[in-house]
Amino acid sequence: MAFFSFSLLKEPFTYLSEQIVPNKKYYSKNIALWKELNKRNKKIKFCNLKHEIRLETNIIGKKILICLPPRFGLGDAVEYGIAIKSLIESKKFSKIGIAFCSDHSFFYKKYFLFLNIYSVFISEDELKKYDTVFHITLEINALRFQKYKRSNIAVEICNHFKVSLNDFKIVNKCPIKNFKKTLSIFPVSTSVLRSLPYEIIEKLVKYFKNDFQIRIIIDDSYFSKYLENKNKKNNFLLVKPKDLKSLILEISKINFGIFVDSGPLHLAKIFDKSGILVETSVSSKILLTNSNKIYSTENKYSSNYCDGPCGLVDVFAYNKNIGCYETNKTSFENIRTLKSFKNLQRWNKKDNNSHFILNPVGCIRKIDVKNIIELIEVKIKEN
Repeated sequence: MAFFSFSLLKEPFTYLSEQIVPNKKYYSKNIALWKELNKRNKKIKFCNLKHEIRLETNIIGKKILICLPPRFGLGDAVEYGIAIKSLIESKKFSKIGIAFCSDHSFFYKKYFLFLNIYSVFISEDELKKYDTVFHITLEINALRFQKYKRSNIAVEICNHFKVSLNDFKIVNKCPIKNFKKTLSIFPVSTSVLRSLPYEIIEKLVKYFKNDFQIRIIIDDSYFSKYLENKNKKNNFLLVKPKDLKSLILEISKINFGIFVDSGPLHLAKIFDKSGILVETSVSSKILLTNSNKIYSTENKYSSNYCDGPCGLVDVFAYNKNIGCYETNKTSFENIRTLKSFKNLQRWNKKDNNSHFILNPVGCIRKIDVKNIIELIEVKIKEN
């Protein structure tokens, strides 16, 4: 886990538009910042840079700084936000700060209205204003295994602090019209385990294209580039939001969405949108806790090593193989006994993603398109 401190020796430094002054200690989890400072130190002694040990708390005070992990996606950001909003509204704390939220700062400020946000780093002076420093993935045991046995982040946090989970929703004050006859497909996840194969997208588009305009929302990921290349012969409408603000706008105006386990699903929930989830490796019981308008197809896949949904978030390296529980011929119970998970994440993203796109794991390969179409038809009529 990347957690470090630094203090500049002489010169001030601006990082991501935030000013850092000399002779002052800061803390961060931003890996890119660590690399930048380390690079500068190799040329000339630029700063004091040190790895820090995260410490568990024995007593929870009234002023708490919640330290988020160094890297997390949009979906996790939403769930962290819902949990922190619930903590604030519980009145259990007199002050709550959120540290290391990086790219999600804008989202937290505008939609969750959080006040005490430290995007990339926090000074020692600011940190001392809190009587509790709470590293969320250190303190809450279930969150340590999120990549291998997904649980409900917001529920786990609220249960830990013994507060009620609030049903957070964003009210769209300016709904955009003319999207009534539109189906929006969000096929891309950060993992091929949770992304929708092009062949399924193709069948969905061809089935519904006469009655609806189909918008397929993609991003800059390797999987999206694959979809773009596959789409050349079909000329389906691919939409690529340029940034998070554009993606949020896209989701805020949809009429009915088709989702996988990804950031857009979590955004759609808090915008109270209608749609369906194509369940793959992560259970809909976890993903759809705070939604009554998004319904799920079931993943009933079963093998000698897993029963769908297994809870795995991405493929991993194990005994010199890359894959899921089934392809690696192991289980979560074997994984959780490991002293370190670092080697599980050391694999070639590009080559192995290419392989699993062309050779999907069992639960992806067995997705029932007919079941998806039938559920869409039923729910659109209800909508």
